[in-house]
Amino acid sequence: MDLLFSRIFLIFCLVCILTYLNFVYASEKIDLKKEPGHLQPFGTGRPIHQIEEVLGFPTPEDFLGKYCLPLKPVKFKDGAKLSPAFHLWTDEYFLNLNIPEKSKVLLETVKKESRQQKVVTMDFKMFVKNYMNTSFYMVDIVPMFLTPDLVLPCSLQCPVLWNNKIADILMWFSSGGTSSVVHYDAVDNINCVYRGSKDIVIVDPVKYEGMTLIDRPDGSYSDIDVDKMDYIKYPTLAKVEYIHAHLEPGDCLYIPHKWIHQVRSYNSSLAVNIWWNHYDALDIDTSQCNRECDETVTLDKVKLVGLDKLMTSNGFVKQNLAEGLISTPGNVMTYDKYIQSIFVMPDEADTIEFMNKDTVKKFLDLVDQDMDKMISVHDVTTLTSAKLAEVSAILQKMGDIHQEYGDEEGEGGDKHQDDLVDEGQMKDGLREDKSERNEL
Repeated sequence: MDLLFSRIFLIFCLVCILTYLNFVYASEKIDLKKEPGHLQPFGTGRPIHQIEEVLGFPTPEDFLGKYCLPLKPVKFKDGAKLSPAFHLWTDEYFLNLNIPEKSKVLLETVKKESRQQKVVTMDFKMFVKNYMNTSFYMVDIVPMFLTPDLVLPCSLQCPVLWNNKIADILMWFSSGGTSSVVHYDAVDNINCVYRGSKDIVIVDPVKYEGMTLIDRPDGSYSDIDVDKMDYIKYPTLAKVEYIHAHLEPGDCLYIPHKWIHQVRSYNSSLAVNIWWNHYDALDIDTSQCNRECDETVTLDKVKLVGLDKLMTSNGFVKQNLAEGLISTPGNVMTYDKYIQSIFVMPDEADTIEFMNKDTVKKFLDLVDQDMDKMISVHDVTTLTSAKLAEVSAILQKMGDIHQEYGDEEGEGGDKHQDDLVDEGQMKDGLREDKSERNEL
């Protein structure tokens, strides 16, 4: 009798477990078309967390310790108001500047960003006169004649940083209504708004690794339609939570390197962002930084490295080669896993085909210094300068090869300003230069 009851009880338990598993399985089969956010703008429909906010800029020690080192985004309320630019930068001010003739600036032509769009150059004052009536908007290095109007953010006021570690300082100037692609930058970024407003949607790349599908790894961006998120095409987006940051004139935002984000601007919009190598900043001795903010440290005193040189520097290349390895057990990966960590491959078959390319084989031979068919952090960190130079050149070729596995799409400029293009100078050749900046 006891045996019979035991069997009945066991059967009852198995039925309960199977019923529960069936319920869980059925509940997971959700209709993505009905999920909140489907075919809505990126950053909507899912739980939203507001960005942490502090008043003004913290000291370099606090910034590096509390935000930069732990890779934590933060909004600096009113941080940009210490710069003369906050009060000076009106269109009238720009038009009355005594500047060199033919001071050309680089302009994008499509307000909804496309990495394949046409790029033009135009005289700065001509742009200021016409930008409100066109879709042209300026994305270029801050002109030298404007750098004295900008104070280096107090959090970055370390001589070792401003003398050799700042990569580039870009100016974003439009009539509003611009929207970026979903992307990440391979450098740290402080973005300050001087006119108009911005909404920035941020996604934690560690918490949601692979879930926002940066499906253009060669350019560090996604093909997601930022106005209509398609959960059928990108089902994991139905599980992502967002951090929202709204910036008004005078506000600044720190976006850590590799953090995924998407930006929208409103009204006559003018912002400046400062890029620097995250790993260089971590080596700074903060005791040598300014204890009090010095408003005389303007951007004309900053020595820029340039993103092109930064990308090819030995330290930067090593850090990027080792980054994926650091989070793996034993700090080591098989060849195929390592390649997939650098280039997001569509499937296993494509990964194998990609690895059979002579260029990829040469890359793996160079990096795998102990020739054990595995890539380790030690392999990367012990690469000589000569090998790093070869690796950098090969990585560029690998990126070109990887393009074969993506869609080839192009988008032209807006016909509305054809006459202005005639006045300016079409620069298809500048696409490559611009795309290099956008990749970071």
